[in-house]
Amino acid sequence: MSTTAGPLTDTRVMNTLHTFFRREHRLAGGLLRGVADGDTTRSRVVGDHLDFLSRALHHHHTVEDRVLWPLLLERVPEELAPIVHLMESQHERVDGLIEEISSLLPGWTDTADAATGARLADLFDTLYVHLVEHLDAEEQRLLPLAARCLTQAEWDHMGEVARREAPRKGGLLALGMFQHDGDPEVFATMIGDAPGPVRWLLPKLTRRAFRRHALAVHGTTTP
Repeated sequence: MSTTAGPLTDTRVMNTLHTFFRREHRLAGGLLRGVADGDTTRSRVVGDHLDFLSRALHHHHTVEDRVLWPLLLERVPEELAPIVHLMESQHERVDGLIEEISSLLPGWTDTADAATGARLADLFDTLYVHLVEHLDAEEQRLLPLAARCLTQAEWDHMGEVARREAPRKGGLLALGMFQHDGDPEVFATMIGDAPGPVRWLLPKLTRRAFRRHALAVHGTTTP
């Protein structure tokens, strides 16, 4: 195995992102089942949240597909390549569910149709099961490989690509999503390149954005 010299690469930011995805996907099915048939006021709130969630997950996986997996396949020996290929196949399964969800979600958001909502709730429950399986495997099997095979600069480059290509709309909310249950030390590193006054102000803004959003969607600031 081709390994980097010096200390292991710090991959903890991935665990912080995964905490957000686990939390919100776990709650998604219940949100959908809680919307009454025809209640379009509520369906627009829930639908916008779930659209944000699906786009965030798709973006996260797309960056890994383009940046992380090819680089790892160059570094790991042949006998470890199946771990990377497992990640790829799990992404395909998750992406298929996201695609089906995305085809149904706009119509349900506009109509709050009960049958469509029930189908979406089942899809999100299924997505949660497969997503947790993937995230657990990534943390247990893939990230230790990345920590040994990639330099910190290479790892950080993936984060730079993700930030550069992420939609600007909802940026504060996304950071607030990561911040809520994430490791405070890791979150501090995520905003560590910002100027001093911004680093002081940003956690307050992101926390406020998350709490406002969570109260509207989940009915609590601590979902």
